[in-house]
Amino acid sequence: MRFGFLSVFAFLAILPVSAQEGLPVVESSKGALNDRQTPVEASPSANGQLSTPASAIPGATSIVPASSFFGGVGIGSAITTFGSQYVYNKGTSEIYKNGVLTSTGVADGPAIPDPYLPSASNVVPAGQFGYFSKFKGSSWLWGAKLQYAYLGTSSDPQVLAIPQYGTSTNQNNSSFSGTSFNTYSIKAGSQFALMPFIGKAFNRGYFYGGAGIALTQVRTSLNDVVGYATIDGVNTNISGASQNFSSSQWAYGVAATAGITYFISSKIFLDLSYTYSRPNTSDLSASDAPFSNPSSNPSDPSYYGTLNGTATSNLQTNVILLTINARF
Repeated sequence: MRFGFLSVFAFLAILPVSAQEGLPVVESSKGALNDRQTPVEASPSANGQLSTPASAIPGATSIVPASSFFGGVGIGSAITTFGSQYVYNKGTSEIYKNGVLTSTGVADGPAIPDPYLPSASNVVPAGQFGYFSKFKGSSWLWGAKLQYAYLGTSSDPQVLAIPQYGTSTNQNNSSFSGTSFNTYSIKAGSQFALMPFIGKAFNRGYFYGGAGIALTQVRTSLNDVVGYATIDGVNTNISGASQNFSSSQWAYGVAATAGITYFISSKIFLDLSYTYSRPNTSDLSASDAPFSNPSSNPSDPSYYGTLNGTATSNLQTNVILLTINARF
């Protein structure tokens, strides 16, 4: 009896549709399909065997197009880490009395310990433009995007008292040691990142990851610089009025990104991404900046000389962005 039922089922399966018309409909013991269920019809493959339509395979359909340009704007968060830095100061002086050079002095030294600048964060506006394309016959894709964000993160200014060790030609006081005072800070401004990526599409978007280069605007400042030396037991202002030094640069660096997109429609999608970059910055350098600290009384010492120094601009950026994008 079982063999006979299977034989009839096999016969019906291969019977042409036209020959099956008029056959009675047999309902299963579990009932007919309800109104919300749509039967999936099998179709014969090239070798005559039945195959399942692609629409019946989970994840086989996707609204992600085969290729597209896109552009978008958004907002996010930037966290910039500064960490340990290096600051070095040097001063050279000439001491005059009654218009006559009486002695010279020089003192230098690094900040001890190395200054540590805490991390800074900020809410950032952003925009991006890019392109992606699926590999033929695959859900994998490749692409690239140019991303812009204004980081606007700055370290809190650190007041540094840098020991200076040196000597003087003054026979009565050969020591010229003292302290150099500075206010030190680093700021990250605009950042552009060009990021090629590889991704994999799913029903309503794609995951991606990539690496590239970033160009970051970095400003380093040494402000309120004043040099003191101990002369005859008195802590004496040698360089006079405070001076400010700064450098601004566009620093290249390696960058890496990872993200996920979600298509709200076939034309509009969201992009949530994380980008890391480490700019290759150059040091701030102050070279032979002149100072003048004359005395109102000619019999009192007047000081003239130069200020020199360097300061590192080390930083790393971390940017999380959510953008809304349009295909075109």
